[in-house]
Amino acid sequence: MSNWTDMERRLETDAAALFDTVEVEAIARKGGTTVNHRREADPARASFPFPGSVEFNPPPLRNEQFMQAGKTGPANVAFDAVITAHDDGTWPWLPKRGDHLVADTVIYEIADIHRDGSSRRVFYINKAKP
Repeated sequence: MSNWTDMERRLETDAAALFDTVEVEAIARKGGTTVNHRREADPARASFPFPGSVEFNPPPLRNEQFMQAGKTGPANVAFDAVITAHDDGTWPWLPKRGDHLVADTVIYEIADIHRDGSSRRVFYINKAKP
């Protein structure tokens, strides 16, 4: 392993210790019994906590996958918040779209996920529907 990789790993770990101050819990969800049923808890993936950072009212994300039928250009999509976290490789599973994240007792649903090549996970979230 190169010195650059080691230095980058230490920098990301140090930055996470400074910025990731919110306790977040990942809760796995799976599709309902049929497409007409709501998503439900996924007992095959046990929930787990991790430290993260929460930013409310992030700027809209330019994303083509959220386009409405018949539109021809990319859409701007707004989210309630974004949670970022350092993935140190110890997470038992990786949260995916539709899973829930709980931060400060508020339940959010993951609407989109981005990776920038670092060990940080970026979850675009909206408040989960009751």
